[in-house]
Amino acid sequence: MRSGNESDWEPLLETDAKSTSSSSSRRPPAGAGSGPGTCTTNRRDNKGHHPLHHHQEKCGRIKLGVLVALVFITFYLSLSTISIRPVVHQMVVTIPDDDEDLPGPRVPKGFLVWGPGCKILDLDPLADDVMRLFHKEQFVPCSTKHPLTTIDQASASSAVATNDTVVLRFHRDRIASHLPHYMKYIECCYQSIERSGINEKADKNFNLSECKYFSHDVQLPPNVTNGVMVRCKGSVSATSKTRKSVYTNVHAFVRAKPAVRERLDRYRDSYKQRPLSVLMVGIDSISRLNLIRAMPHTAQHLYDTGWFELKGYNKIDDNTFPNLMAILTGYNSTLAYDTCNPRKVGQLETCPFVWNMFTNSGYVTAYAEDEASINTFNYHKYGFVKPPTDYYLRPMALAAEKNLVKKLKSSLTMCLGYENYADFIYRYALDFATFYKDEPSFGLFWTNTFSHNDISDPSSMDLRIKYYLEQLDDRGILNNSMVVFFSDHGLRFGAVRSLLTGWLEERLPFMFLWLPEWFKEQHPEAVQALKINRNRLTNPYDLHATLKHVLELSERVDNLPPPFSCPNCQSMFQEMPWNRSCEETSIAPHWCTCSNFEKIDKSAKIVHEVISFVIDSINRDLEDHQKNLTKKLCAKIQLKSISLAKVARYPDAPEPHTDYLLIFDAKPGSGKFETTVRHYTKRDQSKTPFEVTGSISRLNEYASQSECMHVDYLRKYCYCLRKKGG
Repeated sequence: MRSGNESDWEPLLETDAKSTSSSSSRRPPAGAGSGPGTCTTNRRDNKGHHPLHHHQEKCGRIKLGVLVALVFITFYLSLSTISIRPVVHQMVVTIPDDDEDLPGPRVPKGFLVWGPGCKILDLDPLADDVMRLFHKEQFVPCSTKHPLTTIDQASASSAVATNDTVVLRFHRDRIASHLPHYMKYIECCYQSIERSGINEKADKNFNLSECKYFSHDVQLPPNVTNGVMVRCKGSVSATSKTRKSVYTNVHAFVRAKPAVRERLDRYRDSYKQRPLSVLMVGIDSISRLNLIRAMPHTAQHLYDTGWFELKGYNKIDDNTFPNLMAILTGYNSTLAYDTCNPRKVGQLETCPFVWNMFTNSGYVTAYAEDEASINTFNYHKYGFVKPPTDYYLRPMALAAEKNLVKKLKSSLTMCLGYENYADFIYRYALDFATFYKDEPSFGLFWTNTFSHNDISDPSSMDLRIKYYLEQLDDRGILNNSMVVFFSDHGLRFGAVRSLLTGWLEERLPFMFLWLPEWFKEQHPEAVQALKINRNRLTNPYDLHATLKHVLELSERVDNLPPPFSCPNCQSMFQEMPWNRSCEETSIAPHWCTCSNFEKIDKSAKIVHEVISFVIDSINRDLEDHQKNLTKKLCAKIQLKSISLAKVARYPDAPEPHTDYLLIFDAKPGSGKFETTVRHYTKRDQSKTPFEVTGSISRLNEYASQSECMHVDYLRKYCYCLRKKGG
């Protein structure tokens, strides 16, 4: 893809080249004379005439002049193209300076974090190497037609309000645009969507009620609590037996629930203080740098309106599940699979999810996520047997995905029916937060579809996301809510991952917090801490501790434990130590952005020893999984080539060691892997001197190669011996 004005220049050059080639091939027919102003001659007409020599010299000079002119024009246009190329219509974000009156040492220019235990580089989001891989995307509406039905909800925004009216609007003036020209009649009905299924099917099934017909606006009955599917069929007449589906749509909404209302009433009567609500809005796979690069209007809005940024927010593991589990439970991946294994039916509920703590403290809760097949708690997992929160969008999402027209982009569902899938999630988030803006609430709303697979795709949603952030203010949601706007990690694969910025971006997602004015006035120490922590090392465990801190400040609960997998981690409302390190905060060396790596010779003996250890570890993991199978699923992998070798030395550590950062290709399948291996230089010979830290990253896509493997962490290693259909 081209960027900026490059696309404006190259077609011009191509056209000129074609016209030149075409002109030179149009010779007069044999025997035709030379017209005035041409250099074409017939040798029979000019044979033996002296003026021919003068004519040939003149023509030669003209041809040479034309050739020189063409070369000059081509050279000028190429220079113009090069000079214009940097002037892409790329908004440059103005990032505010740090407060000068903050205590503690200053962070030098060129760094996000600077301390004895951690130094994180501050790279240019618009650097030439990454901008060559990035192009701006335009937002394209999912349909040129306006939907035939919409939801109009008249709610007083408080759970104690009695006005809980939901009207399904039928826009009759739009019927003609949905009917084929030969049809004159339409009939529509709606069905209530309900969660269904038990055990392993509980998070996969939904029920649709009997279809109730309507021809005008209809007020939905109280027992329709979550959402509806609307179906319309057209025909040439009211009596025609041949009818064609012309419209299908899904509408999700938020209505008061008796159990929730009772809980809110009970706690309101017991506690006078209005607790701080929490709204978490997450976007998968966007680094801090790519937020600034791909979504500059959103980033500038955050900087201009007083959001707190945490520049040193470092992920703790590879993909979404462990990073969100660290936030929601305080567990690392190993502990989560050991104690509440999501691959066993009904086990996920036994995890200590923070939304349960909010429920038990008198809050109303919600969770929604797009792209049901890769949902955080359902991808190669059973999900939840019982709804995890008071409001749970998954059944509506399943119904929409099954029945609405999809448009894919980068292999994900960008459009779902008449709207962007992400809009479906964000509108539900706004509805929930608006409905309960006067009550304590906790909501997590997560999107994957416009960000997960491509570095450029988020740019199409820049103005949309800014709009939703503005809506939080316009609807008064920011007055009583802490809003966490964040990601889990940066892009994990693709061409950008071969760059230094790609390595850093994968590990440094964006993290912004909003606090209402009354909370900042009551807790100036939290404001001071967040300003200082802007340039301190933080991670998902710290966010978990912050959510618990919010609960403690509500005075409805106290003495909540620190994150189980990171006892040293703490609330972001408290100043992080200046000398914080990854080791102290349970960030494995492979994911740590604090290390100072230097390049070394790829052919060095130690490099090959380390890679041999890694490949043996991979093959051993694959073998352990397949030992009880009648036929092997995956091929044994071997080294193909080494792309990069770096080293960081720690001779003064309690146990002296050297960390090796390596990127290599393996065969079969040409998998590109990145690993960080710790070499204990003085370890007793009875113990292995090598240790893979964190997990091994796969830098290129592998889905079709590993379709036979259903264990998450082994999929990136597996090259299936037998492919589907083979």
